[in-house]
Amino acid sequence: MSYKHNNLMAMRKHYWNDSSVRVQQEKQALKHLLERQQIFPDMQEEDLKYFFFSLPSQVIVKGYALGFTHERVQDMILQHITENKTRLEKRELFKVKYRI
Repeated sequence: MSYKHNNLMAMRKHYWNDSSVRVQQEKQALKHLLERQQIFPDMQEEDLKYFFFSLPSQVIVKGYALGFTHERVQDMILQHITENKTRLEKRELFKVKYRI
């Protein structure tokens, strides 16, 4: 694994395990976004985690910088959903993309 992958995975894990109010609010917003897009029929916490870990590196980095509820980041998340809806519904694995 490359250092980029290790650093981005560490960022994902750190964010996911963060229990701060801001992060919990962002997770709720992400959950509502996914519910509106009807990706997972009976969405569970594991579905939300799967989705978060499928996000491209560009979204993770910008989400950390601006917040995952920022309009620009939300647009990037919606683009990811639009481009990968079928794969997401099947819970396929995604290769990590490094575009920063």
